[in-house]
Amino acid sequence: MIFEFSKSLRETDINGFSGNCAVALLSASEFEKYHTKMEIPEADYKKITQKSEHFRSQTDVSREHISGTIRIIEPDIDNTSEALLTFCFKKNLLIFIESNGHNDKVREIFLQSVHRFSEKKYSPELFISAFIDGFIRNDGAELEKIEYEINRIEDSIINESQYKNFNEEMLRYKRKLLGLSNYYEQFIDIGEVLTENENRIFESTSVFRTFMRKAERLCNDINLLRDGLVLMRETYQSHLDLKLNNTMKLFTVITAFFSPLTLIAGWYGMNFEFMPELHWRYGYLFVIVLSIASVISCLVIFRRKKMM
Repeated sequence: MIFEFSKSLRETDINGFSGNCAVALLSASEFEKYHTKMEIPEADYKKITQKSEHFRSQTDVSREHISGTIRIIEPDIDNTSEALLTFCFKKNLLIFIESNGHNDKVREIFLQSVHRFSEKKYSPELFISAFIDGFIRNDGAELEKIEYEINRIEDSIINESQYKNFNEEMLRYKRKLLGLSNYYEQFIDIGEVLTENENRIFESTSVFRTFMRKAERLCNDINLLRDGLVLMRETYQSHLDLKLNNTMKLFTVITAFFSPLTLIAGWYGMNFEFMPELHWRYGYLFVIVLSIASVISCLVIFRRKKMM
């Protein structure tokens, strides 16, 4: 898709492209086929389309253009899809390439940004700002959902003192928030490069600060959520420790109850010939009373110490 802003907004193709102010969304194969007609040298084409293993945008500035990549992810915790968008910004020509296939969201935001401006109000700077803003415009609401889910997990830990698959859930949220942090930081990095405008392909760069500020706010929100995960893990560990302490306390009390009885059994289990109670008529009853008295004494002591 190629749209020209001249006397009126019109959609065209590479054969009808006249060199006026234009934006283009191309597939990788289309860009390979038409890059020479867009006056992009072969060496620059190879550099622009070179795949990067890094998440954040690898923005490159040359004398004629600014190029880089944008990795697009969804803030939804259950959505693991990813789109890779390569861009090449020339004087009055903005090219976006879908590097890993067709993506409905990218095309929808592209068309919304195209029709947002008339030919009189259009400028490359405004289009870039509107296009990038389209990816993060509604992310605040999605982050609220993530925050709500984290709070729900924390409440279940506090109220129920347990949570199934807690470590797996925390790992899933940790990975997602790390990805979102890098996702928003790449927009900040791109905005900084565009604002510097080293090769002077833009007339004004002030509009880039709009999506940069929004990306910074979202990035700060993500960092707060990541801090919340750390606190929640500490809360979960505290509840596990408390539960373990209560279990050990119970075993300690039981052991203390039976220690006097064990002592009595050991004492009267000795096989000495001249034990006084051995032939005593009330010896057996005496041992029973002594055992009961020791248990009651332990019970009273534990009650006063509030250990029971």
